[in-house]
Amino acid sequence: MPCGKKYDKWQMPSGKNNCHVAQEGMLKRNDSGEAAAAFYDKRRKWLDFTCEMSGLSDRAFRVGHWLAKKMNGDDQCCWYTQPQIAKLMGKSQDYVIRAVAELVDAGVMIVVKDHRKPNRYYIRLPFDFG
Repeated sequence: MPCGKKYDKWQMPSGKNNCHVAQEGMLKRNDSGEAAAAFYDKRRKWLDFTCEMSGLSDRAFRVGHWLAKKMNGDDQCCWYTQPQIAKLMGKSQDYVIRAVAELVDAGVMIVVKDHRKPNRYYIRLPFDFG
């Protein structure tokens, strides 16, 4: 889908070629920014936590960091196929598969798999910041 098309606040462009114009439409449906700000704060804490997490491999941290940075404050997730992640990171698909599995096993990432669609990745804090 070519970049430049305006989407209304409830539409999401399909396919791999999402662009900033589509994201502008998505951001309009958000509240006055509190949810996005809370997500970005949560993401920062998640990055700090996973960076210092003993037992988490460098591979898992690198892939997790890459995925977390691709998440936006409206959807609070990102969606890529494993071959896309591998290509964009310059790594093998096996590298990505093992890293994602490690993040899921560590309880810091949730992966939602839909048939014939890219996986959706969500960060998960295994504790509450009260």
